Amino acid sequence: MRFSIFTRLATSYLLLFSMFAGVSLFFISHLNRFNQLMESIIHDDTVIMEISDKLSDLLLAESRYDRKFVVLKDVKLYENYLQAKTDFTTLLKKAQVETFSITSKESLNEIELKHTIFSQLIETEKSLILSAEPYPTEYYEDEKKKTANALISRLAQIRNESESGVFRKINNLREESINVSTIAVIITTISLLTGLLIAVIITRSIITPLNIMKAKTKEISMGNFAGDLHITSPPAIHELAVSINDMCHKLQAIDTIKSDFFSHMSHELRTPLTSIQQGTHLLIEGHGAKSPERQQKILGIIAHESERLIQMVNALLDLAKMEAGMLDYNYTATDMAALVKESLSTLMPLAEAKSITISNTVSNLPRLNVDQERIKQVFRNLIGNALKFTPQHGEIKIGAEVADEYVQFSVTDTGPGIPAAELERIFIKFQQVIPATGESIKGTGLGLATVRQIILAHGGKAWATSQEGSGSTFYISLPA
Repeated sequence: MRFSIFTRLATSYLLLFSMFAGVSLFFISHLNRFNQLMESIIHDDTVIMEISDKLSDLLLAESRYDRKFVVLKDVKLYENYLQAKTDFTTLLKKAQVETFSITSKESLNEIELKHTIFSQLIETEKSLILSAEPYPTEYYEDEKKKTANALISRLAQIRNESESGVFRKINNLREESINVSTIAVIITTISLLTGLLIAVIITRSIITPLNIMKAKTKEISMGNFAGDLHITSPPAIHELAVSINDMCHKLQAIDTIKSDFFSHMSHELRTPLTSIQQGTHLLIEGHGAKSPERQQKILGIIAHESERLIQMVNALLDLAKMEAGMLDYNYTATDMAALVKESLSTLMPLAEAKSITISNTVSNLPRLNVDQERIKQVFRNLIGNALKFTPQHGEIKIGAEVADEYVQFSVTDTGPGIPAAELERIFIKFQQVIPATGESIKGTGLGLATVRQIILAHGGKAWATSQEGSGSTFYISLPA
C-alpha cells in the first residue's frame, strides 16, 4: 500500500512531535526543578543570610544603646534603642513574610521569641531606673548579655545553615545539569538522524512532481499562463498543482484586465482627443471665422473635452498616489451633515433631470476629523453612481448612524442591483459596476476604487450590499 505524502508527513511529524514533546516535558520538569532550587536560594537562603547579618547589627545597636542608657540615664539614648528595636522588629517581620521555608520560619520565630525576652529585660530595667529604686544591676546585665549572645549565636547559626543550603542546592543543580546535558546530547543526535532519514525519504517521493512543476513555472515566466498542469499523485502535490493552475487562471484574468484597461482607456482618451483634434482642424481651416457663434461652439467643445481629459488623467494620478500612500490629506474637524448637504447640492440638477427623489436624513452627527475635499469627492462619487443606475422616477436615500466608535454612512438606490459575484470586484480600479440586467453603462471604472482608497486612508471601510432587482446600498464608515 502506497501512502500519500500527507500520510507520510503526518506520521513522521507525529513521531518527531512525540519525541520533541517527550524531550520538552523532560526539560520542563528539570527546568521547574531548577527554578524551584533557584527560588529557594533567592527567596529563602540568600534572604535569610542577608537578613541575619542585618539583624545581628541591629541587635548589637540595641545592646549598645541600652548599656549607654543604663550608665548615662540619657533619654535620647533610650530613643535610639527604641529605633533600633523597631528596625529589628520590622526587618524580622519582613523576613517571616518573604520566607517560604518551614525551617527558616521556625528559626525566625525562635529569634522573635528570644528578642521579645531581651526587650522585656531592657524595659523592666528601664522602669526600675526611672523609679530610682535599687535593683540587682548585675543580674539584669548578665541576663541581657546572655540573651543577646544567644540571639547573635542563633543568627550566626541560621546564616551558616542557609550558606550550607546554598552550597548544597548549587551542587544539586550542577549534578542535574550534567545529567540533563548528557541526555540532551543523546536525544538531539537521535532526532537529527531521524529527521535526516525522513527528509531523504520525503524528498525522493516528491522530486519527480516537483520537477514537473519547475518546468511549468518556467513556462509561466515566459508568459504561458495556460492552466494545464496535471499531477494526480501524491495528493499534496496534486493540491499544489491545482493552486498553480488557479494562479495561472488569475494571471490570465489579470492579463485580460490589463488588455481591457488599455482598450478602455484608449477609447476613453481617444474620444476627447478626437473631438479636440477635429475642433482644432475646423478652426485652422477657417470654419466659423465668419460666424462667431459657431466659433464659440467649437471652442466650447474643445474646452469641455480638454477638461474631461484633464479630469480623467488627474483621477488616474490621484488614484495611483492613493495606492502608493503618497497623497497628502488635510484633516480638519468637520460638520458631516453640512458636508453631505454640500456634496449633494452639486448633483441635484442630475437628479431633477431624471425626476429622482433624494432623501437625506444625515443630521446630529459628531464632528469628524477628515479631509473635507476628499470626503466630498467620496459622497459625490457614491451619489453620482447611484444617480447613474437609478431609473427615471426612482429614489435615493442617504443616511448615517453612529455604530461603536465609527460613523456609518449609506447611499441606497432603487436601481437594478448588482450580482453578488461583482460586489467585491466593483471596488477594483477599471472595474465598472455591472448591473444585474447586464446593461453596460458608460464610466471610467475609477469612482468606487477612489472611494475605497480615500476611506482606507481615513481609517475606515467601504463596502456594498445588493439584491438583484431591488437596488444597492453602498456603505462607508469613518472613525468617530
